[in-house]
Amino acid sequence: MSKIEISSQAGKDFSGDALVIPVFSGRERHRLPLAISKVARQVMDEGDFKAELLEIVPLHHPNGVKDCRWMLLVGLGEEEKVTLNKIRKAVGAAVRFCLKKGWKSVGLLVPSTSNIDHDEVQESVLEGALLGNYDFSDYRSKSEVKRIERVELFTNSDDTRKVRRRQSIIEIGVAANHLVRDLVNMPAADMYPETFASKAKALAVENGIAVSVLDSEELEKDGFRALLAVGKGSSRTPRVVKLEYTPAEKPKKHVVLVGKGLCFDSGGLSLKDATGMETMKSDMAGAAVVLAATVACAKAAIPVKVTGICGLVENMPGCSACKPGDILRSRSGKTIEVLNTDAEGRLVLADLLHWASGMGADHVVDLATLTGACAVALGEGVSGVFGTDQKLVEHILDASARVGEHLWQLPLVEEYRESLKSTIADMKNITGSRWGGAITAALFLKEFVGESSWAHVDLSSVWAAAEKDFRAPGGTGEGPRWLLEWIAG
Repeated sequence: MSKIEISSQAGKDFSGDALVIPVFSGRERHRLPLAISKVARQVMDEGDFKAELLEIVPLHHPNGVKDCRWMLLVGLGEEEKVTLNKIRKAVGAAVRFCLKKGWKSVGLLVPSTSNIDHDEVQESVLEGALLGNYDFSDYRSKSEVKRIERVELFTNSDDTRKVRRRQSIIEIGVAANHLVRDLVNMPAADMYPETFASKAKALAVENGIAVSVLDSEELEKDGFRALLAVGKGSSRTPRVVKLEYTPAEKPKKHVVLVGKGLCFDSGGLSLKDATGMETMKSDMAGAAVVLAATVACAKAAIPVKVTGICGLVENMPGCSACKPGDILRSRSGKTIEVLNTDAEGRLVLADLLHWASGMGADHVVDLATLTGACAVALGEGVSGVFGTDQKLVEHILDASARVGEHLWQLPLVEEYRESLKSTIADMKNITGSRWGGAITAALFLKEFVGESSWAHVDLSSVWAAAEKDFRAPGGTGEGPRWLLEWIAG
């Protein structure tokens, strides 16, 4: 993580590689320091910079900034339409520009606007900068990691108390985001159930979190038959990791997080096509989010007990693979007719949720890259939320909005439950219909949560095919920041 410096100054005395100046479109440049405003005015008046959202113009050795090699003007768009998330994205995009140039020291001028509280703007600028400062280089032949080493925030305000108080939790949340990106970006040849479990165990020990790892024999003994069936076709045997963070003081509540960890999903015997497998190393994102969020809660000493459960499996078409038509007896005792082995995540979660629902927690939340139907409904940047507890769902939605990660509530339409009925088992793992797939998958999971206060998050925003704003191509790392915000709140 970068060294962070927070200054109440205006930035004109910054000494470093680049000073990032967020600018509104139109004539609202009077809020910039005078020396900087002159530079911005000249570039805008000549039509070379319109300050549209995410527009970036670099200026070499700009006048008015003492010892700065570069000034980066980055557009925020119209001031009346600005949001905290637009500020995050604009600053993050500018930082990624600096990162790719190999610059090590970056200054950030916090914009002033009458539309948003200045303390919140300061936090968003810091978040955007840290989120953008990410580079996954483990598999390059020249593996030098590109990192901005020093970030200096110029608030142009005498009051920096709130951003300084929030600095630690912001850094912890961003570190969790980066951990998820690292795990998701690793190829399945290196990130499989055993290695994920080893990584989780090491992080748990490092952060004072109790940890246990269940192997195939222990899972069989404890009745995790649906989960084990998913992994039967792979030479890599399943693992379940249980993490328990208990705060030093009496916990205010107990939250159980459950993560789907398909380290690779070929579809099993219901084989995906080649294109469909290209990003399936990311199908363990739910488990990665659970691991990162639990670690973040421990680092932040949140006064809430957090239990994290990661179900780690590979779904492969080996000679012992689960077959369409098989009937599984889940941990709960309910039987499931498997009609499509590519609807495997819900089988893993069925056993995990049944286990979680018996832990006496105040809330159970599962996170899974569960259905393509959710992405069809909401797009690749918005995840769907379902739940049996409306207050829980609303708190999750509020937390996600505060950190700028998009979640949207979808309904649990009880009438759709009929389509999951089987003629020879208690239920089917798919409906046979193209319609409402995200809803019927959530209804399937609901069968295993008992009376728990439960929410299910169908993750549609874990992978970016191309770079945009503060996100590099690959894993986006979304999830732990809003979980930390919700749990801490």
